[in-house]
Amino acid sequence: MPLMDEFREERQAIRQKSLKEKLSYFFDYYKWHTVAVITLVAVVISLTVHLINRKDCALYVCLLNAAELDQAAQYKQQFEEYAGIDRSDYEAVFDTSMYIQLGGRDQMTATSYQKMTVYTAAGDLDVLICTPEITEFYVGRGIFCDLRDILSPEQTALYESRFFYVDQTVLDAIQEAREKGEDYEPAFSDPGNPEAMENPVPVGICLDGCQKLKDSILFNDDTQVLSVLANSSKKDTALQFIDYVLQEP
Repeated sequence: MPLMDEFREERQAIRQKSLKEKLSYFFDYYKWHTVAVITLVAVVISLTVHLINRKDCALYVCLLNAAELDQAAQYKQQFEEYAGIDRSDYEAVFDTSMYIQLGGRDQMTATSYQKMTVYTAAGDLDVLICTPEITEFYVGRGIFCDLRDILSPEQTALYESRFFYVDQTVLDAIQEAREKGEDYEPAFSDPGNPEAMENPVPVGICLDGCQKLKDSILFNDDTQVLSVLANSSKKDTALQFIDYVLQEP
């Protein structure tokens, strides 16, 4: 019997079945097609909703080796209000997804190194909060601002006692070794003692005593340093964030 004739007979037979039998037939023969279509529609709707609701980034803050606590969302919202951010179109991003163990070979560290490199090179990362050791690791790669170039005189007077310094002489030696392709193990001086350095440069601010931040974010280490990325396009908002964190309004 020709294929079209078989199809017509099968369709005629289906018409004579009960509603329950018709539904059973449809499910048996078309269930995977239906599942595929429903899944595709769900994905399209999800992506559309995400694109419609997605907000532009007003400030990207990486909080390294940390986790959000219950107060984190409220802390971020209060900063957005403090900074006058239009929350209908913009949002601050507090990223706690990266974990780096210096010298570590674990997958999480490797992935975080890659993510940090990409975000830094693209200029997406504005502020980094991490331990003194990791600050020194990244300062040798020249990614941080000299805070004297971006802080106002009033801010400098307020925060100078908290400055985290590195010696420009050491940074120059790192750069020279890198250009020559040589291994170099830098010896950083006490970051809180600029008098012992030849050319001290403030690249970060120590966050000791910032209780609201600590109540919102759980860090693996009590001592944290805030630095602003040299290629950040949002330095003005970064300065507002510094005031927000340190003055705890």
